Amino acid sequence: MPAIKRARTVEDEYDDSWAATALYVHTTKGLYPFSILKAAEKKEEKAKSKQLKEEQLWVEQNDLVSLPFEASSLLTLKDNCSYFDACVKQIAKDVIGQGWQLELREGKKENSQEKDRILEFIENSGGDRDEAFEQTLERGLIDWGAIGWWGWEVSRAKVGKRKGLVNGIWHVPAQTIRVHKDYDKYCQIRGDKKVWFKRFGLEGDIDKESGKDSKAIENRANEMIFYRNYYPQSDYYGAPNILPSVGSVMGLIGVRDYNLSFFDNYGIPAALIVLKGRWDKSSAKKICDFIDVEIKGSENAHKTMAIHPGRDCTFEYKPLSVKEKEGSFAVYQKSLRDEVLVAYKMPPYRIGIAEEGSLGGSTAGESTKIYVASVVTPLEKDIEYLVTQKLIVEGLKCENYIFELNELDLRDLDTEAKRDQIYFSIGALTPNQILKKQGKEPYEGGDQYYVSSTFLPIGEEAVEKREAALFASFEELKARVEEIMAKGKN
Repeated sequence: MPAIKRARTVEDEYDDSWAATALYVHTTKGLYPFSILKAAEKKEEKAKSKQLKEEQLWVEQNDLVSLPFEASSLLTLKDNCSYFDACVKQIAKDVIGQGWQLELREGKKENSQEKDRILEFIENSGGDRDEAFEQTLERGLIDWGAIGWWGWEVSRAKVGKRKGLVNGIWHVPAQTIRVHKDYDKYCQIRGDKKVWFKRFGLEGDIDKESGKDSKAIENRANEMIFYRNYYPQSDYYGAPNILPSVGSVMGLIGVRDYNLSFFDNYGIPAALIVLKGRWDKSSAKKICDFIDVEIKGSENAHKTMAIHPGRDCTFEYKPLSVKEKEGSFAVYQKSLRDEVLVAYKMPPYRIGIAEEGSLGGSTAGESTKIYVASVVTPLEKDIEYLVTQKLIVEGLKCENYIFELNELDLRDLDTEAKRDQIYFSIGALTPNQILKKQGKEPYEGGDQYYVSSTFLPIGEEAVEKREAALFASFEELKARVEEIMAKGKN
């Protein structure tokens, strides 16, 4: 240990407290105050917020925060609205379905041991469940789109040479997750059963059954990576983008149910039946029962109702108009559909809706760019950070590689092919340059530039030269023909 020396200044001659304050340590790099080095030995304290927490009613005496809305109701809406369901699943496919790759960090060198460790984890992350790594990520995104948050369960090896390193990751259904008021643990609830998880990276262990501190390895809780779509109404949970448009989803379901009822009634419209004269008191009920019950359904489509009115009695059937309802429903349904698409910034064509722009042209390119920039790319960045920082760096202790998702291909291949054809014909691109843009291998001799022979210079002098050359070729052809004919006569 370096020797501790005391330094005394001129002011110290008049201050008897110098011995208690002027302690220095002599090191190879110079003389430093002992108080500074002593403070450096202390463990760094984490930053702590002093904000007021959201007031909540804790449920079941476990300090678990209640949900800000009924998550299962949103899942019911998704199951009954094709546009809502299609948007949620398409986002998950666009973010995860393009594939992934491991990239070397800038300034780092290849490390085969680290790379093999990462690839082995990703390949075997499903453990005892048939759940691929990509499926875990995708299912989390579906929860994000439908409910507003997701959870990934993460386990660590308990024994062996990789003890303490992550060895498994699984999706936890978002509707079953409850957050503890201290943000440091989570509880999955299914019926009357519960299982606890601690926040990923949190020091210490908790019991998986009680959620309390525990040192028993066999009953140690797994960890959870929790991600939420920020929701100002809750400090603990998120909310899906569809939440402000729930009314539109319910409207679409209402339109669907109305049409089902209409066809279930075999297209019989709402009607007003007027019985005039002296009818039996039960006649009206019998007629209504027959129309409402007996004639409904395709199997009863050809039933006939016979009415025998008495003397001076009349039966009048007045169908109420349905054309106006059907026409207004068409406009109403499209308006509701558009509101659902706007909630997710989803281009219609990506979920199978062929639609032209207001001026007759296609807006697919522009709308896709907005969708990718505002929805797909931010989600890609968040997932890349979570996988890289949490799983690879903190979980596997690998610092040389980062996890990257492949970007969504926004190229219009037909347009690019036409552009390349033009550039090739004027000598601006070689065949090999075009092949490299397409990700294909070049070939020998493909670096030559070409110009189409059909292109001719414009100008009076050029035209005169061309006409002279054409006239000379005609004269040459004429002389050749005359020569052949002369030989034939001989």
